[in-house]
Amino acid sequence: MTFTSDTYQQLNRLQQVCLKQNIPFASYRLPLENEIITLVQHHSLPVKLDSLQDIDQHVGFIVSPFNETAQYGTYLLEPDCVFFSNEIDDIYIQKLADNTRFLSEKKASETTIQTTLSEDFINQVQEAKQAMEADEFHKVVLSKVRLEKLNDDFQPDTFFLKLCEKYPHAFVYLIQLPGVGCWMGATPEPLITVEDKIVKTVSLAGTQISTGDSIDSYTWSDKEVEEQGIVTGFVEQILRSLNVENYNKTGPMNYQAANLIHLKTAFEFSETDVKNRLGDFLKALHPTPSVGGLPKAEARNFILGNEKHDRSYYTGFLGPINIEQKSNVFVNLRCLQLFANQFVLYSGAGITTSSVAEKEWIETDNKMMTLMNVMTTPNP
Repeated sequence: MTFTSDTYQQLNRLQQVCLKQNIPFASYRLPLENEIITLVQHHSLPVKLDSLQDIDQHVGFIVSPFNETAQYGTYLLEPDCVFFSNEIDDIYIQKLADNTRFLSEKKASETTIQTTLSEDFINQVQEAKQAMEADEFHKVVLSKVRLEKLNDDFQPDTFFLKLCEKYPHAFVYLIQLPGVGCWMGATPEPLITVEDKIVKTVSLAGTQISTGDSIDSYTWSDKEVEEQGIVTGFVEQILRSLNVENYNKTGPMNYQAANLIHLKTAFEFSETDVKNRLGDFLKALHPTPSVGGLPKAEARNFILGNEKHDRSYYTGFLGPINIEQKSNVFVNLRCLQLFANQFVLYSGAGITTSSVAEKEWIETDNKMMTLMNVMTTPNP
């Protein structure tokens, strides 16, 4: 992807003004597309949703946490203006720069999150395997966090464009919402997309570092094949429970996302099956076994009872709803949360009875490098 200097400067100004004035906004770039779309809500605050019912009737950007609590809820940014990357208006940017109505909104400047220790993560993996051997659940995804100091010259808008260029196959975003905070990411996993009367979803599991070899040359262990099969079976069960019978299934196949290779199975079916039921599908699919585990309730309870950090919006879902006649909701992976002088990286790994704790720790490190590799690249 290439940007003209004028396009870069205008997008830079728009995002910087919104960040400085604490104006709710979401900038995003869909996989394999060039257009960057920015939604700005400057007349009112994003709505906190009590349920996902009737979400199909709304236009905006949805952000939902891994586990809803009093502190972390589902929000919908309903834009007052939609900007495309080559159509950003100078006069409108100046109006936003003069907007002070959101400056009084509380904005987190630091975090109490602490970096996950390797011994804690390894112990959690061992405890999870013992629980699975006792038949409490079949799979669980354990995550970790890493707190880092921001460089003095870090600019979110510049980092966003670097992510767009580095990871063309990912959903790249930069968002700021009251109640949610400021997040950025390059996530490989769509939860559900609706476009041209076709609905798509995937099952994604297994992780290897790309070596530059042909995509078909990567092979998988029994553990990784088992994990992918668990996720695929879950998606098929959800489709049947929602009375979707005529779907096309492709895979499993090798799939590259950023610096990693995954196993993916793709599903497609008619938009008529999801008509006025997008919220039902989101609720049924989330959290998928690729971020939670199976059975859903038992795995989630283990996560909430054992992880020492709150996932917040990591492994939740987010994306545009009914923008340009398309809905693209993604699982929030390969992401970071921004604070004034720090940032928090999140990553996780699927645990089954055949998992080796030390290898899972390395896998989570590899996933964090998706963003760290770009973070450490000098600005142009």
